Amino acid sequence: MPQPKKHQTVIFFNILGDSLAIALSFLSAYLLRFISGIIPIQDQPPISEYAKSLLVIIPVYLWFFRAYGLYKPGRHIRRIEEIFLVAKAVTFAIVTLMAITFLYRGLSFSRIYLGALWFLSIGLISMSRYAVIDIEYRRKVQKKDMTRVLLIGATRNARTIIQWAKFNPHYGHEVVGVLARDAELTGKHVEGIEVIGRIEEWEYFMDKLKPSSVILLDPAYPRDRITDLVVACEDASIDFKVAADIYGLMTRNVAIENITSLPLLGFRSLPLDDFWNRLVKRLFDLSVSSLLLLVTFPLWIVIMIWIKIDDRGPVFYNQERVGRDGRVFKVIKFRTMKVDAEQGTGPVWAKPNDNRRTGSGDFLRRWNLDELPQFLNVFKGQMSLVGPRPERPHFVNQFRETVPRYMARHRIKSGLTGWAQVNGYRGNTSIQERIKYDLYYMENWSLLLDIEILIMTFSAFKNAY
Repeated sequence: MPQPKKHQTVIFFNILGDSLAIALSFLSAYLLRFISGIIPIQDQPPISEYAKSLLVIIPVYLWFFRAYGLYKPGRHIRRIEEIFLVAKAVTFAIVTLMAITFLYRGLSFSRIYLGALWFLSIGLISMSRYAVIDIEYRRKVQKKDMTRVLLIGATRNARTIIQWAKFNPHYGHEVVGVLARDAELTGKHVEGIEVIGRIEEWEYFMDKLKPSSVILLDPAYPRDRITDLVVACEDASIDFKVAADIYGLMTRNVAIENITSLPLLGFRSLPLDDFWNRLVKRLFDLSVSSLLLLVTFPLWIVIMIWIKIDDRGPVFYNQERVGRDGRVFKVIKFRTMKVDAEQGTGPVWAKPNDNRRTGSGDFLRRWNLDELPQFLNVFKGQMSLVGPRPERPHFVNQFRETVPRYMARHRIKSGLTGWAQVNGYRGNTSIQERIKYDLYYMENWSLLLDIEILIMTFSAFKNAY
C-alpha cells in the first residue's frame, strides 16, 4: 500500500528538521570547543576542515534515525518516547563517527568536540522533532488531514478503537461508521458511532464514505470474502488492516515468523528478556535506591518514632509477596494497620476509611510513605523501582484462575511503583485493567519510561488508602 501523501510530507519535514538541527549542533559544538574560550585549546582547526565532515555526519545520523524507526510513517508514539529514541540513535551515530576517526585519520575530531556534539544534537534534534509533531498534532485536532476509518464488525475491538480515537484526537483518526453482522444492530451506536449497515454491504459503504482506512474486526468473516475485501481496498488505494484477536488475549507484543510460506503469529520477546537491558535497569535500581536510602533516612527516624508513640507496636511489617518467576519474598513496609489486623478476616483488600488503620497509618498510606522501606527490597534485588506491583500469594492463586494472562506479569521483577499505579489502578480496583497496564509496561519498557513513572509517582495519590 503506497504511503499517504500527508505521511510523506511529515517524513520530509522531519528529515529537513533533523538535517538543520545536526548542522546547527555541529556549528554550536565548534563554537563551544574552539571559540568560546571556556575550554583551553592549543591549535584552532579551521572551521572549513570540520565543515567538510558534515557530508559524513549527516548521512550517519540519518541512517541511524531510519534504523530506529524515526521515519516510519503514521507512528503512534508519545513525545517522550520520541526523545528517548533520538538519544539512542544519536549515541550510536557518535560512536560510529568516533570509530571512523580511528580508522580513517584524514577525518579527525576533538573528543571534547564529539561530546559537545552528542549533547547539543540530542537537544536540538529533539526540539526540532517536538515542533514538527506539535504542528502535526494541532492540524489533526483541528480536523485537518484526518484518517477516515470504516470498522467492519461491531465487536469489543470496535469499541476499543473508537474509544482510542476519541481519547487521542491528536492522532487524527475519525471513525466514520461501523458495519455489523447482525442486521438488528443497524441504527444503533457503538460508543457514539452509528452502526450504518451490515457487513455484507461493505462495498456499498466503501464507495459512499470514501474511507482512507478499513479495519476488519469480525473474527468469523469468511476467508474468501477477506480476499475480495483486500483486493477492493488495494484497487481504491485504501489502507486495509485486520485485528489479530488471539482468543481475547491482551497484548500488542505480536510478531510474525515465517516457516517456508506459512506465517506464524506469536509473541515477541520482551525488552527485559535482553541481558543488557536487565543490567541497565539493575544498575539504575542500585544507584537510585542507594541514594534514596541515604536521603530519606532522617524521615525514617521520624516515622519510626511516630509509629512507636502512636500504638507502641512493631515499626515494620513484613508481608509475603510473589515476585519474578513466581518466587515468594517478604516485602518490607512501615506498619500502618493494627497488630493482627487480619486475624478475624484473613487476607482482604484495604478500603477507604479502613478501621484497621492506625492513626499514623492513615497519613503514611495517603502519602505513600509506608512504602519507603521497600528501597531495601530494591537494593537487595528482590524488587525493582518500577514494575508490576507484587501481590500476596492468596490473591495470586485466585487471579491466576480467573484473569487472562495474569501470571505473565511475573516474567519481570515486581516494582515499588508501576504504570498501573500511576494511572490510578491500585488497591481494590479492576484487576483486568491493571493487567493491561502491566503488560503495556512490560512490552514497552525503556529506562526513560521508568524515569517518567518515577516522576509521576510523586503525584499519584488516587486510590491510596
